[in-house]
Amino acid sequence: MIGISFYQQVEDDKQYSQKIAYKQAEMFFDYLVLMRQWNSRHGGVYAPISEHNPPNPYLNTPYRDIVSPDGKPLTLINPTYMTRQLAEMQLRQSGIRFHVTSLTPLRPESKADEWEVQALKAFENGQPSYTELADIKGKPYYRYMAPLKLDAECLKCHAVADKRMGDVGGGISVSIPASDIDEFIGHRFERLKKSHFFIAATGVIALLIAYWAQSKLTRRLTRAENHLQLAYLDALTLLPNRRYYDAFLRREWKRATRHRYPLSMIMIDIDYFKAYNDSMGHQEGDQCLRQVARTLRRYFRRSGDLIARYGGEEFCVVAACDASQILQLADILRMAVEMMHLPHPSSPISQYVTISLGVATLIPNEKIECTELLHQADQALYAAKHSGRNRVAKYQD
Repeated sequence: MIGISFYQQVEDDKQYSQKIAYKQAEMFFDYLVLMRQWNSRHGGVYAPISEHNPPNPYLNTPYRDIVSPDGKPLTLINPTYMTRQLAEMQLRQSGIRFHVTSLTPLRPESKADEWEVQALKAFENGQPSYTELADIKGKPYYRYMAPLKLDAECLKCHAVADKRMGDVGGGISVSIPASDIDEFIGHRFERLKKSHFFIAATGVIALLIAYWAQSKLTRRLTRAENHLQLAYLDALTLLPNRRYYDAFLRREWKRATRHRYPLSMIMIDIDYFKAYNDSMGHQEGDQCLRQVARTLRRYFRRSGDLIARYGGEEFCVVAACDASQILQLADILRMAVEMMHLPHPSSPISQYVTISLGVATLIPNEKIECTELLHQADQALYAAKHSGRNRVAKYQD
């Protein structure tokens, strides 16, 4: 954003500098026109003839040159001759160029250059002024030109063929060196660079401080989350524990109550797990629990479903689905564990580790407690275990 701001301000300043240059040139032009009008109203002014002020050979008037009472030779300075002299003085002083010209000049020095010819032609077509950044003798100038209209005083001194009062008789071009404006803009750019660099540096420092503070906070939050996760995670199976199950069931029960959708539960028990521990040892028993948990966890990806270790060799599933869907899921889980082919030499029903599952489904409402769903799933598990194990039983009211 700071880079965009800097670029935008630079571009705005460039355009503004051009406007300043052309406005300055326009003010010079207006000033020259005002001086010419003053000169014209007085019928011209007389000044002593000198090396720098010779008589104007192109001035067609009988009283061009006179002698003062004290004997000094004087010559008439008309508006155009005055403008030319001012242009010479201004050029020496500041490098700004004035040029009185027309398409049919009387003096060779008044011949229009290529740019001025384009401007004069534009004036004949009604254009009020003409501006452009153009070169003069290989150097760039902000050039401005506006037309000069013929008046009665002009026609007194100069006979212009096919021209009437009010017609465009020529124009004055004002050319301001681009180097003068560029110097000003250069200083402005330096100030912009410094100010934007200061803002950028301040922003970077603020970002670094914010990043450091955020990193520190993130580390603290990560540690807190790890502690919280450990508090809700079963260390052996890495499944959510009984504490997390209780909180999850209450939350999902309230949500299902609000939206009136069914909530289902599966209670899972590893068949003859005590006999497995007695014959294989407790370390193998722990490994069996891990493998069964890993197999069961593969079938739970939705955020609204939960597989948790309920305690000992029991697991519990909570899912937002109906009775037929939960029965299908339960049977898939039963077959997945059996297909592990984890040996169970002490099982009277299979040579492999198996599980029994009890399934229950309720549509929660304000009159039923969430413990009722657990009770029904537990009753179904009891029925599955007492009807032969390694099977799924549905709660029957």
